Amino acid sequence: MDLINQFIENYKKKFNYYESVGRLAAGQLEAILRSSGIRAIVTYRAKNPGRLKSKVLRRNAKRPVPYKNMKEIYEDIADLCGVRVSLYFPGDRLQADQLIRDQFHILESKQFPEQSKPPTYNKRFSGYWANHYRVYLREEFAQPSEKRYCRARIEIQVASVLMHAWSEVEHDLIYKPLQGTLSEEELAILDELNGLVLAGEIALERLQAAGNERIRSKNAVFDNQYELASYLYNYLSSNFRTEDIELRMGNIELLFRLLLNLKLLDVKHMGPILKSVKFEKDKRNISQQIIDQIISGNEKRYLAYQSLRAAVSDQDEERREAISSFFSQWVPLEALLNRTTKRSSRSLSVFNINALKRLNLLDRESLNQIAFLRKMRNALIHDIEVPEAAYIQELGNEAQVLREKLANVLEPEKQAEKE
Repeated sequence: MDLINQFIENYKKKFNYYESVGRLAAGQLEAILRSSGIRAIVTYRAKNPGRLKSKVLRRNAKRPVPYKNMKEIYEDIADLCGVRVSLYFPGDRLQADQLIRDQFHILESKQFPEQSKPPTYNKRFSGYWANHYRVYLREEFAQPSEKRYCRARIEIQVASVLMHAWSEVEHDLIYKPLQGTLSEEELAILDELNGLVLAGEIALERLQAAGNERIRSKNAVFDNQYELASYLYNYLSSNFRTEDIELRMGNIELLFRLLLNLKLLDVKHMGPILKSVKFEKDKRNISQQIIDQIISGNEKRYLAYQSLRAAVSDQDEERREAISSFFSQWVPLEALLNRTTKRSSRSLSVFNINALKRLNLLDRESLNQIAFLRKMRNALIHDIEVPEAAYIQELGNEAQVLREKLANVLEPEKQAEKE
């Protein structure tokens, strides 16, 4: 048996492995796209052995030196496992790019057409428009039983649903000709179809822009996380420079569910909330910082959010109880600080350390303690580096003691009434 046939027989034994890699990668992509509010269809496949053999034979014929061993062939064929992301709207390629770079270990990426600028209304390049990535799964996002899949290269192709459909036809007819070389007329028809697809992409972009315009109305209501995500992307792009804020949206689906629970799913409520958020460059993403603005100092909203988080969190019972105990002490402290800040500044409804400093009511030790507890609060509410249960309990006790101390300083009248 020659080398290429040996390779194909070896690949057949590994076919289920590559199919499992694709299924895992596609599942991760589908989840992050959905939660980030990007409409897409995600599919995967392991390379068909018959088509793989044809590809290897073509590659081998073009090489200056034929393949020497199976290792060379495996290294040369990058798409044994492939995932395809078909975007509803071509304009979402930039957001999808950031999500893929966050989720996977990138070996290389390529933009088609190569060396081109993004399309404009007046000028459009013909041909294939897409982003391709060669990646590995990240071990930190894999379960122990899935670690072995992190050794396989994966090719991810991102394009619009229309472009993928045209590309599939063009690729099979030109690069995998099963019925002979195409005629000039057939090539012309493929070129014509490409023009129709490019026109269709422009229509999709206009459709997306029209939807964005509709949800800008003060009377608009968000029907799903996709509309909410579009509104947030547009708001941030219009009000912040790229260097001032990174557009990592986080879990928009969770934010949408919280807004639905609190009956805040309309633009007239979202606008004031966003204007109050002082977007900070810390470990929280955009949706987490918006959630913090919504729930700050409000025990009912904290409980609603914690209930939603519990459905997707993998925290053990002891930690969940410790976290609940911490927030029973933190929320009253946060409410006290919010009231103090609001009395001194009508533009602020949620406290920040700089506003508290300007009041000159608290000593440096208290300010440092507040900053530390707030940092721990962010970590706990959003599952960012959650410590052990005993330490969380200590933090709750610290918040209680600090609240009692600050109440005497910040609201002496109320304390006098209690006494």
